[in-house]
Amino acid sequence: MKLSTLPEIAALLAAYGQNFVDQASSVSVQVIGDYYVHSRNRFNRWMRILDRLEASGDPMGTVVDDVTGQSGIDSGISVLRELAEQILVNELPVRVWTLLLVAQDRQRGSSESEALATNVLRGHLTVRRRLLQLCRNLEFSGSELALRVEHLRRETEVWFDILCCPFMKRYDLWSLACDEEDARDYFRQRQERCALDHCSAAWVAMLSGLRDSFIDVDSPPVLVAEDDIRLVRLMASCFPENCTEINWLSAGYPLGV
Repeated sequence: MKLSTLPEIAALLAAYGQNFVDQASSVSVQVIGDYYVHSRNRFNRWMRILDRLEASGDPMGTVVDDVTGQSGIDSGISVLRELAEQILVNELPVRVWTLLLVAQDRQRGSSESEALATNVLRGHLTVRRRLLQLCRNLEFSGSELALRVEHLRRETEVWFDILCCPFMKRYDLWSLACDEEDARDYFRQRQERCALDHCSAAWVAMLSGLRDSFIDVDSPPVLVAEDDIRLVRLMASCFPENCTEINWLSAGYPLGV
């Protein structure tokens, strides 16, 4: 599975998000607990790698363990680049899933999932801040890696606001936007210029733009970790049966859209 698949999966989650929010049953306590555990395991793994990068004396990261948690993988790229792309690209599905869980709570007039979901998001953003601080400390502004990191940071934030602005409007979740002003503007544009229906031609064009934004993460490719795959399958398992493309993911089909 390619890392660039994750933004497309995040787009699918958003596309079928209203089906998720409207379904009769809420996400179970067991699923929420599993989501927390898998996310915490990934958080701890990333933090250990950041610790080693800071202490290794090799700031570009060629002497620490593989970022994916798998052995025997030689990607030919620095651990710092691999880690940066893992964290920044995974941020998009984490943000989308958090927003959908909170939206479902709003729909039901409850707060069953919000506290834990937002806690996981805060943990992810803590890792991201530490990663970006490490990059700044390396003083490699203008380098290829610095430009790559900044591009991914910006694209992740922009695409989250684009994909999820309809839910922010419907459930008054603007506080979850990366940039509330931009998100409100994206919502106005989507109302005026393209249908919000994910089956529309406008949606297909938007998905093409998302693919273009993240295509560079596969050059050379960064593998997706096992805990990332478990988290995606867990998210997909919570959607109703009529969400065909997402049902494929939860059933164990190859993670690609």
